[in-house]
Amino acid sequence: MLLIKNAYIKTMVTEDIPHGCILIGDDGKILSVGTDLEAPAGTEVIDAGGRLVTPGCIDAHCHIGLDNEGMGWEGHDYNEIVEPLTPQLRAIDSINPMDEAFTNALAGGVTSACTGPGSANVVGGTFVAIKLCGKRVDKMILKAPAAMKCALGENPKNTYHSKDETPSTRMATAAIIREQLKKAERYQRDLLAAEEDEDTDEPEIDVKSEALVEVVDGSIQAHFHA
Repeated sequence: MLLIKNAYIKTMVTEDIPHGCILIGDDGKILSVGTDLEAPAGTEVIDAGGRLVTPGCIDAHCHIGLDNEGMGWEGHDYNEIVEPLTPQLRAIDSINPMDEAFTNALAGGVTSACTGPGSANVVGGTFVAIKLCGKRVDKMILKAPAAMKCALGENPKNTYHSKDETPSTRMATAAIIREQLKKAERYQRDLLAAEEDEDTDEPEIDVKSEALVEVVDGSIQAHFHA
């Protein structure tokens, strides 16, 4: 067990506790928070010296694990800039748990994050919510998919205008999103029709529309970089 004493505690649900204590069990879970806690014999004790103690911070939108720190092109796994529409891509296929950014984030008190593709594409793919401690991605996952990454404004314009491709205007960006959402709606209707009527064939696999069905039906949110 672990007892942290003499800490300035922000519980995030009640008033701050100056000179507070936190008792943590062997499983790493908090057992008690207060001003004067008794700990069993043999408990490790840390005197915080008045330092701030909070629950782990959460980064709600980042590219940790995909945009590897301290690496060159071989670590840039967060933008697939060959076409502006890639909703079928998944952050979980790109995350490198050995990215040194994980260590830096944990040292700064960030223990969880929602991470995924960058903003070069109009629709970049799905984000995942993960714990930042671990060596295997599948054991770090809190929620997958967590959101669909989309981007407006200068990022997709700059990426594709420089290649003489679309989108080079905000109009084209909006049109691409609108068209693919319509395709996803139709794909969803065709899937439901096939489920309800055995004589109706399922639509041909469309991985882009299939990925966006969860956005259309409200299962996941769209995260727009604006």
